[in-house]
Amino acid sequence: EAIANAANHLLKSLSHIYSIDYRLTLENIDESFNNFLPIRAWGQHVDFDKLQVQYHIPNIDEIDFACQFVETFIYSELTLLNEKSLKISNDERLRSVTIIYYISMGCLNMIPRIDSQTVQDLVSSVVSYDSKYPIYHNKPKFRENLRMRLVIDIGKLLDVLVENHSDDVKSIKTALKIYSLSSIYYGISKNNIYKLSTDVQSNKKLFKNKLSDKRQNPRFLSIKRIVLQLKKFETDNSRTLTEIDKQIVLKLSDLSINRYSEIRQKAQFKLFAILNHYHFSFQIIVDRFVELLNKPDETDHDQIKSCLYILLGNNLVFLPTKYSWTMMEKLWPSIALMNYAKKPSTQKLINDIHKKIIRTFVTDSFIQDINEISKHVAATLWHPLKRIETKIQNEHNQVNIKSYNNLIETLNLLLKRDTLHVPIPHSCIQTFVDFLIDDNMELRK
Repeated sequence: EAIANAANHLLKSLSHIYSIDYRLTLENIDESFNNFLPIRAWGQHVDFDKLQVQYHIPNIDEIDFACQFVETFIYSELTLLNEKSLKISNDERLRSVTIIYYISMGCLNMIPRIDSQTVQDLVSSVVSYDSKYPIYHNKPKFRENLRMRLVIDIGKLLDVLVENHSDDVKSIKTALKIYSLSSIYYGISKNNIYKLSTDVQSNKKLFKNKLSDKRQNPRFLSIKRIVLQLKKFETDNSRTLTEIDKQIVLKLSDLSINRYSEIRQKAQFKLFAILNHYHFSFQIIVDRFVELLNKPDETDHDQIKSCLYILLGNNLVFLPTKYSWTMMEKLWPSIALMNYAKKPSTQKLINDIHKKIIRTFVTDSFIQDINEISKHVAATLWHPLKRIETKIQNEHNQVNIKSYNNLIETLNLLLKRDTLHVPIPHSCIQTFVDFLIDDNMELRK
């Protein structure tokens, strides 16, 4: 692992664009102390126009060497896994996937997105966007798009390992990392962005000039802020969900309900990362989970719990309150009708989902409309809306209204028909609801 990590850092040093000069001042620090004391530059403000940031920009020789290094080592490991994945030992398999993982971390910033068709009609009210320009200005000379090769080979490896070597959890976890990297990784992860942002904010508080109201930051801190914005652009550059990305999401969702807990947990973690990266990508998996919740008698209990864990999400993804009235119309009644609610472990998960819905849900607008002044300004900057675009907008608004009405009516009928699986008699619930609108103030409270 140490050697593979060293290869990762080598590739990043050759292929990444990064700042190479974080000095506090541009003055010559090699002069004698009679002319300049370096300590005097501590906390000194440098104007943005005079930062003179220096970057390492990969040249052709560095790119060619990085490509040759990647092809020399990663293809041999992929070939080994394709031909002998069932014959080699767990340790040998783990060594191979670890090398592939770290090399991928070092080189995927050079490799463009997989050329694939965009998923159509993912959400009809939001226009998909993507950068028309590659992040990497020099085109690397790879024999093929390595992202596609990883999707195919690592996808097959995951199928083989889950079916035949489910005990090799370490290799499966590493393979899951590689599989998700192919879709969303372009040189830096969102977790690293968060750490870099936290570091910048803490340094701003430490070095803030409290005697001045202006933003006067030391040179190294201003450079860090510039680097942070560049890294954010790298992570936000490709957000359009393609058919290949859809296949990755579906495979991860299948592994997220696997019968082995460690495989489930790692797959769910990677699934959340991709759902957070691609807007409205949750729409392609909601129907599968609704089907599982509606047929609990025919489904393994571990799958039901896994499904609930996915719905519970993490601090970045929470499906039940995503902006989609159509999705909520399907999902909320299914959660309310859970037949397994009598089991303590499942009941706790359902309660946690209910609490999170109450804490985070805000009623979203049914009708998405823009005032005439905004439309006029937008038309002057771009072009006026076509008649068919206005028709699509009206249809989407009508679907939202219909889904909302159906959701409220379904939840109300579930309550009236006494079909909810709750350990409270229907009469008690009805009494409670009646008291909420009683004339007596004390009863209402």
